Amino acid sequence: MTSLWLKPAVFAFSHHHGFRLTFASHKFPTRLRCSSSSGLNHNNSTSLQESIGRIRERIADNGNVEISPSAYDTAWVAMVPEREYSGGGEKPCFPECLDWIIRNQNPDGSWGLDPGHPYLVKDSLSCTLACLLALKKWNFGHEQLLKGLEFIRANSWAATDKDQFSPVGFDVIFPTMINYANQLDLILPFDRDLLDSMILNRDSQIKSEGNPNSLGYIAEGIGESFDWNDVVLTKQRSNGSLFNSPATTAAALIYSQGNNKCFQYLESLLKSFNNCVPTIHPLNVYTRLCLVDTIQALGIERHFESEIDSILEETYRLWQQKEEEIFADVTCCAVAFRLLRIKGFEASSDELAPYAEQDHVSLKTNGVRTVFELYRASQIRMYEDETTLEAVSNWTTKYLKQQLLGKTIPDKKLHKQVEYELKNSHGVLDRIRNKRSLDLYDVDGYQIMKTAYRCPAVYNEDYLVLSSQDFNSCQALNQKELQQLERWYTDCRLDQLNSRRDVLHISHFLTAAAFGDPQLSDARLSSTKTLVLVTCVDDLFDVHGSREESQKFLQLIQEWKEKPAAEYGSKQVEILFTAVYNTVNDLAEKASLQQGRCVKQFFIGMWVEIVTIFMKELNMWHEGAAVTLDEYLSFSWVTIGSRICVLTAIHFIGIKLSDEMVLSSECTDLCIHVSTIDRLFNDVGTFQREKDEDGKLNAISLLKEAGGNKDDGAAIIAKITEIVEYHRRKVLRLVYERGTVLPRKCKDVFLNTSKITQYVYSCGDEFTSPQEEIMNDLKSLIYLPLKNR
Repeated sequence: MTSLWLKPAVFAFSHHHGFRLTFASHKFPTRLRCSSSSGLNHNNSTSLQESIGRIRERIADNGNVEISPSAYDTAWVAMVPEREYSGGGEKPCFPECLDWIIRNQNPDGSWGLDPGHPYLVKDSLSCTLACLLALKKWNFGHEQLLKGLEFIRANSWAATDKDQFSPVGFDVIFPTMINYANQLDLILPFDRDLLDSMILNRDSQIKSEGNPNSLGYIAEGIGESFDWNDVVLTKQRSNGSLFNSPATTAAALIYSQGNNKCFQYLESLLKSFNNCVPTIHPLNVYTRLCLVDTIQALGIERHFESEIDSILEETYRLWQQKEEEIFADVTCCAVAFRLLRIKGFEASSDELAPYAEQDHVSLKTNGVRTVFELYRASQIRMYEDETTLEAVSNWTTKYLKQQLLGKTIPDKKLHKQVEYELKNSHGVLDRIRNKRSLDLYDVDGYQIMKTAYRCPAVYNEDYLVLSSQDFNSCQALNQKELQQLERWYTDCRLDQLNSRRDVLHISHFLTAAAFGDPQLSDARLSSTKTLVLVTCVDDLFDVHGSREESQKFLQLIQEWKEKPAAEYGSKQVEILFTAVYNTVNDLAEKASLQQGRCVKQFFIGMWVEIVTIFMKELNMWHEGAAVTLDEYLSFSWVTIGSRICVLTAIHFIGIKLSDEMVLSSECTDLCIHVSTIDRLFNDVGTFQREKDEDGKLNAISLLKEAGGNKDDGAAIIAKITEIVEYHRRKVLRLVYERGTVLPRKCKDVFLNTSKITQYVYSCGDEFTSPQEEIMNDLKSLIYLPLKNR
């Protein structure tokens, strides 16, 4: 009838086997085994504040984004001949690049970011061959040439290995470099059949693109046949580059003499980067956005709020100015749109219109990560008419699912991230996302374009240290909260009720996962207590109590007075009412102190309202009343319990709330939209269990009846999804909009609450799925210490 968030999950603990799922009622441990004070082996001298300070220094270094040098791009720059008016093409235009190549060969004979990395062998082949071409062209570094050839001979297998991380455009560029090596009489140790196969594949890929100019970013892989004059004329950036790529810009100078701006771009890079070049420049905007994204993903953003605001305000200024660095890069545009819109900036989805169709995004010059970022951006849809985001969501979802099914994402961490986001969509709770991001975070992480590169501003030890310390601190606090809640639960005698659910532990877990900030401890405690009480009352009306007991309970709530034990009618009613009465009075007193005004009547009023509607639903169930879906949703959004939990919690988040705020139409609308989302997800998740209980109200059963029981399950779920998406857009718009009555911190509580039910029901109902993933998340978040790294 009125199933709450917690209906589908039943958890148990065994001192011998740890946590497990069960369909019976068991106890969690009465004594928590606290996690260790540190999950990592770091010097004791590394303090929280020191890590914060170093990260702030990195953020403050606005104009100097550090990036690893690119042997691949430096080699292409080294191949640029001296300009005609300086004496012809007999000498290298940038001989300092050759010196850099000689000095930076790896011990194994290769060039590249990470020699010996098991998945970057293909990248090392590409970098090494480019460097050998430069050395051979100018008859330089004979010893290095031989060592490089030996590396290629030993690792030529990787050129066609699909398990290797493949640089963007590798299948086009690498065969072309082999052809160029033949022209230079550089004999490479490749099997003729393998080489022919690679060349055929290259030609096929170029032909399939239709317009070769769309491959401009990897045009060095097309060579002389490419229309270099056209791409310089139409695609040259204001900084003189082609696609911000030193290699492509150098190729323009090799094959067509380019123009002065190409030359000046490369010359300025060599001065800035000490005779080498990165694989992309500039990268400031994208790197700083990745920095913000990383900090938020690791859950440490509260330490850097002013710095994040500053970065996003500057990004928005550039967005309004149509800055080339943002809009000429698909990935940067998608990340900027997502982060700006979430922060409340007016970023129009029209800017993503060029990517509304898959055909408009070259998958040969953009990898899975780019598609994934477009997908993430498309999920921030706030308005009905944002058909661009709907189109982007449709094709990116389909494409990413195909990659997952085909297991064609070699980067296992990216595979896991894509898989998790697609599965959970809008139901990823903040702390669970933080923990997963921490588990996947690699201080030696890198990104890969035409070659792999590393950016210390995004991947460094300080992030790992700080996020690990922060996680341990939050986990210890969560364990203390749970100990307080267990004492409260026992004091209220709720453990004496005939409950088939361990409502306390799962309630606290969901609250802790949704609202992780340590400063929100009082809000978590109040929300957990409220959720536990609402769930127990729901059980009285729905499962364990008689109609008379339910009526008596409503009467007691309306009167709000303690009675002699004999007047409660049953022990169950006595326990429940006294628990609600004492807890709500206590919470109201504490909230009144924090708010500086009395909120007791408001709290009591919410309880009168929800119990009154519980009774209304019970009567309708017994009487077999016919209702439409709209009529059902008009009252059932209250009994899901979201409103009473959120409105209780926001009084404990450190913000003074006036009556105007709490009673505003904005607050009411948020309550309705969030609660409707929760109600519908709940009904979908519990329908299989409840369909045989005659007369029980449920959105799915009502839709089936309205369709004469002819609609199939898929059509009904599609209708439910459509309604959910409508309300979700409303929630996002209300939360992200600036200058409203409710402060953003309050609205975030609503938003996070709307994610809880989707998270809980993503695995289905308890009778059809064991929900092992949720159990693992609970253990990971509340009990298990971090693994040593």
